[in-house]
Amino acid sequence: MPEYLPPIRIGVTSPLRQFLARMADIAEKSGAFTVERHFGALGDPDFDIVNFRSTKPSPHVGLGVQLISRPDPKDIVAVEVIAERWRPNDPPSYATYVSEAKALIQPLLSNYNREANARHRMSIATMKSLEPKLPPQSEKLFKRFVALANKSVLHPLDWGRFYEFVRNSRMRRPLYEEDMARLLVKEGFSAQYAKHIAGVYFHLCEFKHSG
Repeated sequence: MPEYLPPIRIGVTSPLRQFLARMADIAEKSGAFTVERHFGALGDPDFDIVNFRSTKPSPHVGLGVQLISRPDPKDIVAVEVIAERWRPNDPPSYATYVSEAKALIQPLLSNYNREANARHRMSIATMKSLEPKLPPQSEKLFKRFVALANKSVLHPLDWGRFYEFVRNSRMRRPLYEEDMARLLVKEGFSAQYAKHIAGVYFHLCEFKHSG
């Protein structure tokens, strides 16, 4: 299954548009990017996007990065790495995505900090923090199910333990179907069978919360 890609952010103390404009200028002067400025994007005066398209040779096709600012959250610029085609795998792995984000943005940010006498840094969510989690009681029931389950083809008793997990889970919001499939794969189920069970999970949760 594709790995989760992390949110990447830069905490900014100066006005966001001023930061974006200065980063755009630094990128153009470096000669390593073609830059597109979209201030007030999509008709929203507080929504700004700057596209940086890399001009350096890369195994990826159309590699670039976007800096995005919105009024909420305040003082945060989001970093999103983009490519028309990632190689060797599309979508990319966590490691590839993070590596390209650092290679593209860090030199520009270092130049910005030097010129502005600032200390802005990129914040990147860890791979572990992106993994789906169950609350303690739900996790206990889930672990009981997977520990006893025939992971090739569930036995009726296995399904019974799975139904018990769903019925007795106390969560404000059920896991997304993809997240449940990911937990099952982590416990030894094949990706295809995990998707099937996760589909059952989704429908059971829908039924549970419809009453």
